[in-house]
Amino acid sequence: MKDTDIIIIPKGTRVHSSELGHNNFYYPLSNKGTILTKDLHVSRLSWIGGGNLKAFRVVGQDSVVWTDSSILNEL
Repeated sequence: MKDTDIIIIPKGTRVHSSELGHNNFYYPLSNKGTILTKDLHVSRLSWIGGGNLKAFRVVGQDSVVWTDSSILNEL
């Protein structure tokens, strides 16, 4: 991953964690959103599904978070 591929989701943004579901795909926990208390370094994932939520891999971790697609216009 290049540094240019890393973006920052700013603190104060609502994100949703993931759960493993049908066919071992990751799905957002839409009712388990949390507000970030610090900036989060992520890389975009080109996954489909999730409704208005888009998937991001957290840099340095083996986790995926989801946030509203409107945030993409601001990043």
